[in-house]
This record gives sequence, structure tokens and C-alpha cells, in this order.
Amino acid sequence: MFKRLRRFFAYRMVYLGARLLMVLARALPRRLGRSIFAKLGAVAYLVLAKSRKIALANLRFIYGSAFTDKEIRRIALRAFENLARCGYDVARLDSITPEGIESIVTVTGGDHLDAALARGRGVIALTGHVGNWELLAAYWSMRGYPVNVLATRMKDARLERLVSGMRRRVGLKVIERSAGLKEALRCLRRGEILGILIDQDTAVDSVVVDFLGRPAKTAVGPVKLALHTGAAVVPLAALENRDGTYHIDIKAPLDLNGDQSQLADDVSKCSKAVEAYIGADPTQWVWMHKRWKSVTSGMYA
Repeated sequence: MFKRLRRFFAYRMVYLGARLLMVLARALPRRLGRSIFAKLGAVAYLVLAKSRKIALANLRFIYGSAFTDKEIRRIALRAFENLARCGYDVARLDSITPEGIESIVTVTGGDHLDAALARGRGVIALTGHVGNWELLAAYWSMRGYPVNVLATRMKDARLERLVSGMRRRVGLKVIERSAGLKEALRCLRRGEILGILIDQDTAVDSVVVDFLGRPAKTAVGPVKLALHTGAAVVPLAALENRDGTYHIDIKAPLDLNGDQSQLADDVSKCSKAVEAYIGADPTQWVWMHKRWKSVTSGMYA
């Protein structure tokens, strides 16, 4: 009973906090708003001890021999700040015009996406929780591209409605991961875009491949969908620039083996593609997730 009450109030606080941040983001000029949100991210780094501990454990696991502990703490702090700044832009996505989003985004490699779509077999837009992945999907949707996103349903119904509603208002179609395989196949067979993030350790069909130099459990979904449909797997990400704008970088479709017996090798290619974006700027990845929990013992104790 006590646990249920605690969970109820925790969810309610998160929901109310999200609503408040959305109101705040829409009321503030962008430069000021992003500055304030970055400071809120720094406060979160100090206050959210569990998340900070996970981030530091991950960074030490990957970069412990390359960076000093002071440098690792600086990267962790900046990761919280960057995530909060991106959160500012996400909170106001459904109130921004297509012209407004165009003014803060540049793109390279757009021809890769257009050429892949022209094949008519759909595109698996492969990315991770790096940079601003929500803005990445919204940008293409607001430009008229048919974009679907595969997402895990949130435990709190009110927060789920809030986030899903925002996504739908910018033109995204949300496919729930728990029951979305058939719809994911349908959207690819219609020749549309399906956005998938593969950089977390979740309870889905997975194999263990190298990620940032360490073995990590990684989802096989994108590869299996590509095998079933012939869809192109196109890596992309929206990384934040120093001036507060974003740059969307799109790579050529991955050259997959297309053979079930070489599934792990193809998943590794997907993982490496996402890893490259993280390596470009480690401060723009969500180090607060227990990425290596399935292959390590006691790392997050």
C-alpha cells in the first residue's frame, strides 16, 4: 500500500513538473529559456544522486583510462545540462512553425534519406538517445515526410498522453513498442520512415555486441525489420551546435549482410553507426541509463 502511494505521488510530481516546464519553455525567449533550462540540468545533476551515480559509473567504465576523474565529472555535468537544453526545445515543439524549426536546423546527407525513400520499401531511421532525438523526428515530420516512431509506453497514463499528444501534434505517428511489430511492418511496406533508437539495454530481443569498446546487449529489431521488408537502415542524429542550433547528419544506408545467420554482425554495424555520433561529442548522450547492466555484475550497486 505504501509503495503504491509513493509511486502515485512520484508520478504525479513528474507529470506536474513536465507540465510546468512546458509552460515555462513556451513563455521564455529561446536564448534565455535554454540558459535557464541548462541551469536546471545542473541542479538535477546535483540533486538526482542515483542518476548522477549511474552516469559517472558509465563514464568511468568507458573513459576511465582516458580521462581524469575531474574530466569525467565535467562530461557528466554537461550531459545533464545538454539534455535539459534539448528539453527546452522539445517542450515547445508543437508550438513552433515549420519555418521556426528550419531556422535552428541545418542538414547534411538529406539526399541519402530521399534516395532511400525513393526505393519504396521504407526507411528505418536509426539513431540513439544522442543530441535531440525528439526534434530530429519532428523536423522531418514537419517538412511533410511520413514519420513513425517506435516508443515504449510510459507507466503514468497522464505523462504518456502529454508526450504522445505532443508527438502527434507535430505530425508523428506513435507505434507502441509492446504491440507495434505489425504496424511497424505496415508502415515500412507503405514506404514510410520508422524511427528506432537502439542504444539502451531493454527487455527486447537482443544480442551482445561491442558498444563504445565494451560488450553491450543491443536490440535486433532494426535488422530483423530490414530483413523482412527490404527497408534501408539509415543512421542519423541531430547534434547541438555551440551556438544553440542543431545539425542533422544523415549517413548512407548501412550495407547489411541481409542474412539471419549473420544477425549479430549486422546489429554490430547498427551499434557502431550510433556509437560514432556519441564519440563525436560524449556530452550529448544520456549516460544516466544502465547501458551495461546485462553484461556486468555490481557495476551499478
